[in-house]
Amino acid sequence: MTTKSAASDQSGDAVATDTIVSPEGRSLPLSYFAQWGGPSVVYLLKRALEFIGTDLRGARVLEIGYGHGQMSCLFALLGADVVAVDTHQVARDDALAEAKRWGVSERIQFTRYSGDPRDVKHGEFDIAFTKSVLLLVSDLQSFLTSLTTTLKATGQIAFIENGFHNPLDVLARRIMHWLKHNQDDYYPGVTMYNWRVPVYLSRSRIDAMRKVFEVRHVMRGESPHWYLIHGFKRGH
Repeated sequence: MTTKSAASDQSGDAVATDTIVSPEGRSLPLSYFAQWGGPSVVYLLKRALEFIGTDLRGARVLEIGYGHGQMSCLFALLGADVVAVDTHQVARDDALAEAKRWGVSERIQFTRYSGDPRDVKHGEFDIAFTKSVLLLVSDLQSFLTSLTTTLKATGQIAFIENGFHNPLDVLARRIMHWLKHNQDDYYPGVTMYNWRVPVYLSRSRIDAMRKVFEVRHVMRGESPHWYLIHGFKRGH
């Protein structure tokens, strides 16, 4: 396992850092597909792709929390077949339009699920990916144990997740969601369950990941608010 910050490992070439090339030779700007989170998320996304590979032809990817579909499209552009799940369908039309725009509609299935990975009945996956999802899961170890049932014996995980904000930031977020009746403008009308009490990454939550998966890398972005956790299903 390695732990390091982005600052110690970046090349300084902003264009190269932000871009990868698909198996078909297409240049893909990671900042577009990451959509939000800033340079730290772009950096961690690039590192995640170094671990899981940028040639995903023949691979099956499960994305939990597909949002507006950009990350699902990135995996499909890299050659994967993608099942993208979320607990609501408010942005599904946007995600479908995004897939059509990139010409990967046939590679992605956008679907609603209950929030329990055991309910994802689409066979086994090579890779499970999340971005800013696990902070909404209170019983993390149970959730991840369920997630293992969706993975092949050689399956990998790549989680880009939120580190702890200072207490004033946390308080401000709770007040904001109270004023908005626990709604988020990003998904109009959707109750952001647990947003009032988000559970940020901590040593104990990373330890919970280690209990379930064979964690190989824990990396922090230049911003302390973002981490990458990469690993394999136990027994790999």
